[in-house]
Amino acid sequence: MLTLPKPIQQQIAKEFLFVANKIEETPDLSTKLYFFSGFFGETNRVMNQHWSPDLALLHLVLQATHHSINSRVGTILSQTERVVQIPEGLQLALTEVSRHLADVFQSEKIDGTALLHILARMAELGYVTTGNGYYLYIKGQIKI
Repeated sequence: MLTLPKPIQQQIAKEFLFVANKIEETPDLSTKLYFFSGFFGETNRVMNQHWSPDLALLHLVLQATHHSINSRVGTILSQTERVVQIPEGLQLALTEVSRHLADVFQSEKIDGTALLHILARMAELGYVTTGNGYYLYIKGQIKI
């Protein structure tokens, strides 16, 4: 999974490292999400240089994760939803998985299994901010 030309991988690695560092530096979830958007933004730019269905999958998971969490933040701030909250530990988990994503691209060869686990974790973190995902979190089925 995901074999890239060396210059493309290096471009992604550089940007992902910057993004992960910025996410780690900020304690604010909205600012973390702002920087998180750099992950799918860079992936989108790279696809214009090198098409790969694996990059498309990466882009879609990153974008969906951002959208889910950002939408939940918006509903909480606007007070249109008072039941579903941001689960405790989500900010730390998002920071950790962002670092893992950056690390995968720093390696000489991208570890496809590790990347798949990272994408699954990202999807889980996005899903836990949905109605059903939060319900599963409350039941203890989704662990943050």
